[in-house]
Amino acid sequence: HPHLPSINTMSSSTSLTLFFFFASAFLYTPSDSFNITTILSQNKDFSTFNKLLSQTGLASTINSRQTITVLALANDAVYLFGDQSMEDNKVVLSLHIILDYYDIKKLKSLSKKTAILTTLFQQSGQAKGQQGFVNVTVKDNGDIAFGSAVPGSLLDSQVIDSVASEPFNISVLHISSYIPLMNPNPSDKIYTSSSPLPAQAPNDDDYEYDEPPSPPSPPSSSASASKANSTTSASVINSQLDLAFAVVMSSFWLFMTV
Repeated sequence: HPHLPSINTMSSSTSLTLFFFFASAFLYTPSDSFNITTILSQNKDFSTFNKLLSQTGLASTINSRQTITVLALANDAVYLFGDQSMEDNKVVLSLHIILDYYDIKKLKSLSKKTAILTTLFQQSGQAKGQQGFVNVTVKDNGDIAFGSAVPGSLLDSQVIDSVASEPFNISVLHISSYIPLMNPNPSDKIYTSSSPLPAQAPNDDDYEYDEPPSPPSPPSSSASASKANSTTSASVINSQLDLAFAVVMSSFWLFMTV
């Protein structure tokens, strides 16, 4: 009779198989379960937005995350990006990528009906002040509006509908208009690709703004008077020295002639 495996050997083999099965399931990360390019390609209205995410490299960044929310713009709302450099496009688009999961249900259940959310731009280290955050507010009529968290910014980008939702991995929300990159200090230059903002430490709100050196203060009246008096005194002393030198030379000349 052929040698049959013992019950203990079969039990060990089964246990090992089950171990690797559950280990693979445990090591499987949610980031492998979605692809933003595939999600957006199912609706041609987001073709330009989808292309921009790939061109700027943000699509791969989104897919590498475990939890993310993308504020998607339809083709008729991306006119701004055609006039900007790819670097500027990446900055503005990264402001539309929230580093947490928010679907419409979760947003409408916000305890205070408003929240400040962290975006991918904040994590980039380029954000200044509140530039890397967005404000989301649920209005009295139930509409959900987004805007820059920079004080004084308008909340004029409204959620139209949900494009895709995979709790709690990825949520793609269709918004009416892009969220502009607001300047936290009106006296500073607006951000452009030719004059990038100074890099700041990520996740740090306590920024110190770089300010140009102050021009030298004009001399006060008392300082001017003091300077004038000093000049007058020096002139008097020089005159006296000249007179004394002239007297000495005259005396020496008379002594020599005698």
